[in-house]
Amino acid sequence: DVANHCGLSRATVSRVINREARVKPSTIEKVNRAISDLGYKPNVNAVALSGGKTRTVGILLPGTWRDYYNPLLKGLDEVCASKGFYLLLRSRNYLSDAEHMIREGRVDGFIIRNMEDQEGHRRLFASLKKRGIPFLLIGNPLPEFPSIKIDNIGGARKLAHHFAEHEFRRILFIRGPGSNIDSTDRFYGFKLGLTEHGIDPAGMFSVDGDYSTESGYAVMEEHFARIKPDAIFAANDRMALGALLFLRKHRVRVPEDVALAGFDDSFFAEHLSPPLTTVRQPIYEMGTIAMETMIHLLQDSSARDTHIILPAKLIVRSSCGCLSGDVSDKGDL
Repeated sequence: DVANHCGLSRATVSRVINREARVKPSTIEKVNRAISDLGYKPNVNAVALSGGKTRTVGILLPGTWRDYYNPLLKGLDEVCASKGFYLLLRSRNYLSDAEHMIREGRVDGFIIRNMEDQEGHRRLFASLKKRGIPFLLIGNPLPEFPSIKIDNIGGARKLAHHFAEHEFRRILFIRGPGSNIDSTDRFYGFKLGLTEHGIDPAGMFSVDGDYSTESGYAVMEEHFARIKPDAIFAANDRMALGALLFLRKHRVRVPEDVALAGFDDSFFAEHLSPPLTTVRQPIYEMGTIAMETMIHLLQDSSARDTHIILPAKLIVRSSCGCLSGDVSDKGDL
């Protein structure tokens, strides 16, 4: 009906509806006008049956409660909207949900935040690979699969250089969960940065947290009096917030008595008192690039060896003893 209305072939109308390349702008305008006039709405299920494509990408996340996921989902969704794709989000029990999505043919590909259940993820990856379904890992990449991640090592290394320039020596590092690769990379990068400034990282104190505000507070309650650090680096901003709440309660001044820094540049970091020095993750950009990459994988099956590392940026504010805004990023130190 649309083709007859605008005097074009059904193949041309199909290319416009599916947003394929090499269609003249004037043709796109003519088809869209006919679609509007007729009130035509493509049936997604019929499209999938006809062409084998749903134009839907499954997003598998271990949890959506963390601040981390808001800009990530925003970036994913904006690219989907601009390219004519859809998101199907699964969080709780997403490994088992993914199997149902695969069997039912509900998505064309997956973007996966792979976390602690390595064996479960390996089974999922094997199933996807066997069926030829493209997928992209974010956050915790494995070398044999397409991935996009943040340079956690480089970001923590920059902060270590900054602490070294302040001549901090009794440094407390608050780690995330022991099995979390992001925390492991940040710990490694921080030790590397200290070593590059001639500081023996063996003299650094490190304790375990779990990324929560409460664990940051609990770590300080248990270890602060014994360690007496002159600087604290928490592997994420929420643990840094917990440390700050402890220090404030016990009237320990930041940064005059103890310097403090985090990682993430969460929405609240610049609004703390003092504003928090941290390492910014380009999470929104990760979302946009991940979705653009996934669409490319769907359109070009040969582009399956993609590995992207996004730089992390040092954001210096006054919690480390600097004036807020006097250094935004020191680049590749």
